[in-house]
Amino acid sequence: MPKTTRAERRREKLKGVDKIPLSQKIRPFLSFKHPVTRFCLLFLGLLVLFSILLYQEPTRQHFSRPVTAIIASQAAWILKALGMKVYASGVAISGEGFGVQIMGNCNAIFETALFLSAIIAFPASVKHKLVGGLLGAGFIYALNLLRVVLLFLVGVYTPQYFEEGHIYVSQSIFIIVVAIFWLLWVGKSVRVVPVQ
Repeated sequence: MPKTTRAERRREKLKGVDKIPLSQKIRPFLSFKHPVTRFCLLFLGLLVLFSILLYQEPTRQHFSRPVTAIIASQAAWILKALGMKVYASGVAISGEGFGVQIMGNCNAIFETALFLSAIIAFPASVKHKLVGGLLGAGFIYALNLLRVVLLFLVGVYTPQYFEEGHIYVSQSIFIIVVAIFWLLWVGKSVRVVPVQ
């Protein structure tokens, strides 16, 4: 029997797939046993749970606001290390003729919850989930701190671009980088099964 290439085996396997009705193609995804369905439902459920928890006043008062104040303090420290005369007061950073308040959605807590929901929902070992969750949360925190510092610098040196930089540029880059980090984690967590 002649040896077949991987591409030939794949073509053979896909023969007749176009003749299968759409309802039969979708049916496997409707079962909770299907990994994609299980991931999506678990991800959405965790996201709803995290959202409910994060937007409760006790959580805001005892977790979100203190974390945001720490971010403001650390950002001010970095800006001082860069030679700027700034100070932090609560969630506000002021100095050099510019001031900004770090609001609730600029502390990256929701983005971290989104990332952790995806990590927890993905079918990987507990070890990979713990490592990915811890590294990811730290990475997101550091990335957000960098974002706050850079936005403050934009506000000081080019204030006309602050709103666009904050709303469009930094948000988009932040989301893309976090998504890439998650995809890299998925790539490291997926067990590769050799084709036979």
